[in-house]
Amino acid sequence: MLKIMFNLLACCSLSLFCMELTIKNLSLDKKIGQLFMVAAVADETIEQESKQKKSYRMDKNYITDLIKNHGIGGIIYLGKSDKEKQIARTHYFQSISPIPLLIGQDLEPGRVGAARFPGIFTFASNKILGDTHDTEVTKIVGTLIGEMCKELGVHINFAPVVDVDSNPHNPVINDRAFSNKPQIVTAHGIAFTQGLHEYNILACAKHFPGLGDTSIDPHHALPVINHPKQRLHGIELYPFKKLIEKKVPAVMVGHVCVPAFEAEKNLPATFSKAIVTDLLQKELGFSGLIITDALDMAAITKTYKPGETAVKALCAGNDILLCPVDVPAAIAAIKNAIKDGVLTEQDIDKHVEKILKIKKIFFDF
Repeated sequence: MLKIMFNLLACCSLSLFCMELTIKNLSLDKKIGQLFMVAAVADETIEQESKQKKSYRMDKNYITDLIKNHGIGGIIYLGKSDKEKQIARTHYFQSISPIPLLIGQDLEPGRVGAARFPGIFTFASNKILGDTHDTEVTKIVGTLIGEMCKELGVHINFAPVVDVDSNPHNPVINDRAFSNKPQIVTAHGIAFTQGLHEYNILACAKHFPGLGDTSIDPHHALPVINHPKQRLHGIELYPFKKLIEKKVPAVMVGHVCVPAFEAEKNLPATFSKAIVTDLLQKELGFSGLIITDALDMAAITKTYKPGETAVKALCAGNDILLCPVDVPAAIAAIKNAIKDGVLTEQDIDKHVEKILKIKKIFFDF
């Protein structure tokens, strides 16, 4: 884990955190709130212009309500943004949050990052970076993006993508991957992570256990990867293993079904204890922050209800629930799961302790 102590957001009212914040200081409601990283937009006008349609609200008033009434733990900015407006909105959200918010964004090199900040985010795609065979260039790109994250008040960049692009018909990864060779993906994934860390920005390797060999986009349906374990360990898992050895601080679990690791038919890795707990944490030794991919994707919403997704993701071993569709419903479902013995408060404590540990890197409490 990063050995850093710095004040990333001077805008945060640190007087609110004069006492040490620990798990013992938090009620069950406050602990549950910390599990959510909700989707937000920097400006409603920009969002309308970008024509991004979601089934739930992401506007300032709604996020304000989630902070004040449900104590959410973090925010991910989606869609087209504006640098100054995003900084101002983050300043506002941090000023009203009793506990500092963890701020995330998808700022990958290439088209995904460019969609967030058109005209100013002009970095070459991961594929182009991988094709250079020059990891120093990739590290420089990571450093420049890390500098931008720090200016924006973003703590965690949901990158690098370390999927291996082994399917030419892949609609979701493609040029977002560094290469179709796991060793090249690994080398550039490590270099990009090192670049982000130059500005003390957390990297998040995605999409575990690998989304490179599929022709289905999880935004629309659930992909299935039917390779045997030996192949998966040699290709899909290889970059994750190496980044875990290098102490990458966070991993995102993808919405992909992998029967070699999960016996239950059509169960996404996101909800698989065999994958999130047994494989990622126990077998591969990952002890950092585990984050679901966005829970608003059709791979999830076509089959599972909002409350059900939250409980299943936590039971599998995830720490942060990203882009929940209905936060109140998810909170109610988590409380019921605790009441029914499906989850325990000690389970929640373990997740929240990891989240607070990350937050203490950035905030003085």
